[in-house]
Amino acid sequence: MVDQNILNKIIDAAALSADDVVLEVGPGIGTLTQALAERAGKVISLEVDRRLEPVLEYTLKDLPNAEVVFIDALKADLLHLPGHLPVPNKLVANLPYQIATPLLAGYLDNFEELKLYVVMIQKEVADRVMAKPATRDYGVFSVKAQFYCDISKVATISRNVFIPPPEVSSAVIKMERYAEPSAAVADRELFFAVVKGAFGMRRKTIKNALAGSELLHLDPSTSSELLYRAGIDPLRRGETLSIDEFASIANVIYKETHR
Repeated sequence: MVDQNILNKIIDAAALSADDVVLEVGPGIGTLTQALAERAGKVISLEVDRRLEPVLEYTLKDLPNAEVVFIDALKADLLHLPGHLPVPNKLVANLPYQIATPLLAGYLDNFEELKLYVVMIQKEVADRVMAKPATRDYGVFSVKAQFYCDISKVATISRNVFIPPPEVSSAVIKMERYAEPSAAVADRELFFAVVKGAFGMRRKTIKNALAGSELLHLDPSTSSELLYRAGIDPLRRGETLSIDEFASIANVIYKETHR
């Protein structure tokens, strides 16, 4: 990243203070890390590539509040980081594109302590995160992100602000975690099983998609009955359903199976 204006947009969107413990994933040579350390109380950068260790030691040598942990961010337990580091409350990062989706999905599910995400990701991933029902990009990841967070786009980024320029365009998004998820569900695991079932067979009706899901074990007649009780037309496709409608289906199934 070589554009100071973009760095400023990221930092401003994160609204950092001395009370914040910021998590960064993939610090590279430490450009963003330096900017974060100037505003936050503590910056913890997770990096998997040990070859960057001497570069980061040099870049961050005058920033005692910045610490690099050489660990796979996908496997890191943010509640028990090495060296008794504090638990981060914000994630601010130029995420490595190959891990952006699984990392965000995993952190949203497992670390509610992260209250704010300001991340640069591949533009097509940002489009999926923000997609609405009945659009091409709407899917399981869209529902998961919007279930947990209020999401806004900070900036669309040209590939020319990087050296070397990547093959794809990027975007910076801001995800603010809700105090409670955007829909009330009796069983969160069941809710996501319904969502995965609905999108597992996009061309099928929601009735058949849920009946064909190995996670739910419903036959077609039961699937139809439960959908009617949830106020959902069984002939609709899953990709047209809102988060509230997925929640209604999951809650009806929960009630049926917990009589």
